[in-house]
Amino acid sequence: MPLEQQILERLGKLYPDHDERDLLAQCKAALGESEPATDSQRWSERDAVLICYPDQIVEDNRAPLAVLESILKETAEAFSTIHILPFFPSSSDGGFAVIDHHVVDVKFGSWANISSIASTHQVMADLVLNHVSSSHRWVEEFRADVESGRSCLKTASRNDDVTAVVRPRTSDLLVPCETAAGTKYLWCTFGPDQIDVDWEEPEVLLEMLRVVEALLLAGVRWFRLDAVAYVQKHAGTSCIHLEETHELVRLLRDLLTWRNPNAVLITETNVPHAENLSYVRDGEQAHVAYNFTLAPLLTYALAIGSATKLAEWLRDAEEPPEHTTLLNFLSSHDGIGLRPAEGILNEDEIQALVDASVQANGTWSGRSDGEDILPYELNVSAASLLGIDRLLTAHTVLASLRGIPAFYLPAVESEPNDIDAAEKQGDNRALNRPKQTVATRQATLIGKRKTARDELLRRLSVRREIPAFHPEASQHVMNLESPLLGFARGDGASSVRVIANMGFTDMTLNVRDRSFDLLSGQEICGELLIAPGDVFWLSTTAARS
Repeated sequence: MPLEQQILERLGKLYPDHDERDLLAQCKAALGESEPATDSQRWSERDAVLICYPDQIVEDNRAPLAVLESILKETAEAFSTIHILPFFPSSSDGGFAVIDHHVVDVKFGSWANISSIASTHQVMADLVLNHVSSSHRWVEEFRADVESGRSCLKTASRNDDVTAVVRPRTSDLLVPCETAAGTKYLWCTFGPDQIDVDWEEPEVLLEMLRVVEALLLAGVRWFRLDAVAYVQKHAGTSCIHLEETHELVRLLRDLLTWRNPNAVLITETNVPHAENLSYVRDGEQAHVAYNFTLAPLLTYALAIGSATKLAEWLRDAEEPPEHTTLLNFLSSHDGIGLRPAEGILNEDEIQALVDASVQANGTWSGRSDGEDILPYELNVSAASLLGIDRLLTAHTVLASLRGIPAFYLPAVESEPNDIDAAEKQGDNRALNRPKQTVATRQATLIGKRKTARDELLRRLSVRREIPAFHPEASQHVMNLESPLLGFARGDGASSVRVIANMGFTDMTLNVRDRSFDLLSGQEICGELLIAPGDVFWLSTTAARS
């Protein structure tokens, strides 16, 4: 079906009370001029993503985005793509309570800074689809009972059945708001400072498309759909993964393809694997989905010293279809989600992770499940939880797996828990959201931390030259005794066997074919001693050459 006809059909499904041809014309006007495709390959083994805040590292008299650009020069041989966390004016949640999507917050820099970074790196930016800040103009208009705010925010009655609503928070779902038309109740999935928008109103779609156009003009090509699972909601349902939500993702992909065929759509859904893949399974929605299940399982393997659960999951997990892939990560600006491990780790194993986080001076956050509060995520820095050496192991395994690897800058540099920030802000997530100055970074990124950082960058630069690590190259899990983890990437003579010791004692492995370790340059044949945390990338082709 021609793309425009497909878009018309999707608009008709989502907005049945509106003329779809008129809506299409408005969508085109919001998006600007269509561009031709220039590159059929969206990703390769040369891709790795760096995740960071726009002001992760600051310096007096310089825009934080300019400081970030200078830091990216240090890592140019390792990272092709930079995910700059929200750089818009915001009121809370580390930038995700957006006040105005159309401007770069002056405290970070300007659109010119984003464009400059985009001239040397692929840039990923967030589309915060589910909500706006309580300081957004729509909320002011809602209180005044005028458009567009009156129609663009999601409301509900206190009599509506919301008992089945799935949420990642424990705050009240419905928040009273005094308006010129009386008291109304705003729907707040993530809390009272993040007011949910109503995607049944076409103006919400058009406004988000205007944001897409602004980001495209600044050079952004990768679009992360934040918390997309919750965007469509109806009282009496779970309000997660509704069919209207999937149809909206399909529509956004089609519109993005019409505007710029080279752009990449990424869904961020902190849910179990089968639910997560529902956003790529049909090949019509996202190009990339976040691999949320990997983080808790990789953390568990290294914290407990057992590869069993991770290997079983890697062997049995559903793979994304052709021309889609997963974004693999361990640490991010949020905590390590535990819900994606449901059905894989039992209650005792989840509790073991919670205990490990607490022992590392971290904590955990919960979610409501009826009357119960269940662990939702670990709030702890990866370096504090695993230690610097085992964090390097985790990052190396992460870089070896099928998919696109992504790394959080504080974890890359082995930042410990920021206990002062968490206490000052009263926010568990602040433990893993450290901010530094150029001077403090220079003073602390020394010794073991710098050695580990530099070794990770070296390994990622080696990875760029290995076709077996293409995100879509095959992956076959080997039958090794835990705590050894083994899997082969790629097929035939060019394949690479990845061997890692996830435990705390030395292990041995008989390597029958003469092989070459692409990480160390060592030639191996016969009994291989594998110390705790060691990772090998074994190639028989390199050994023959």
